[in-house]
Amino acid sequence: MKERPTDVPGIFKTSEGVLINKDNDALKAYKIRKTKENKINIIESDMEQIKTDMHEIKELLRGLLK
Repeated sequence: MKERPTDVPGIFKTSEGVLINKDNDALKAYKIRKTKENKINIIESDMEQIKTDMHEIKELLRGLLK
């Protein structure tokens, strides 16, 4: 399987027309970015849960004061 470079750095094309990405730095950057995005999503989800819990606690305290 012979690969030839394309106009895009790190991208090669085989004789069958399959594109191959050999840019390992871009892959590492992508994985780091996805990991950060996942952490942010988890934090946002946790914050929403905390808000919901706080609202429930407030309602229970209001009920106790009545």
